[in-house]
Amino acid sequence: MTRKFIPPIGKYYSLKEKAMFTRIKLGAWTFIILCLTMIIALMIGDDSISVPVQPGFNYPNYDSSFANYGENMIRLSGKLEITHPTLTQKILLPVSLLEMDVLNCLLIITMSILVLRLLPHIHSSVLFQKDISPSIRAIGFALIIFWLLDLLRIFYFTVPEVSRLTNNQFIYQKNSFMFIPVPFWLGLTVLWIGRVYKNAFRLKQEQQLTI
Repeated sequence: MTRKFIPPIGKYYSLKEKAMFTRIKLGAWTFIILCLTMIIALMIGDDSISVPVQPGFNYPNYDSSFANYGENMIRLSGKLEITHPTLTQKILLPVSLLEMDVLNCLLIITMSILVLRLLPHIHSSVLFQKDISPSIRAIGFALIIFWLLDLLRIFYFTVPEVSRLTNNQFIYQKNSFMFIPVPFWLGLTVLWIGRVYKNAFRLKQEQQLTI
């Protein structure tokens, strides 16, 4: 009768943690490759792009229903299909397909790179041996910066561009992130986590010096 080898508890959790970190690395590299592929395909391709729109303020059907079902209704909205987009439109317009436009792809690539840089320093065996608060804060600042860039491109390019292409009859249909700035608050939370880590790292360093 063969006995099954059972590793020590500490070694078991170390192997489990290593496997989890490996999966995170593979996921990050997968996101980087997919996003780069999408950006290249968008830049060199001649495919059309779709931008979510709704009737403009001066349009007769603004904020009106397309169809009514009792107390329920479907509002008039749709997608602006740009058949032959320019390079500027490809880069700056927020497309409606899974919200995966150039800016969002760049955000995912940046986040993946920052996570890959941070991973070697958050392993349980090396945690608090090095001050990684700058790397944590970099993630928070990146989220806030990309959120601000998204606002700028929408208000200074997308809104006037959609109005120009539709002869002022349609406007850009804003998503919920315009009113609930999730990336902004998430970035502030990550900045706070970086500050907490820095204080904890200093406290541990002081405790080691007093021993």
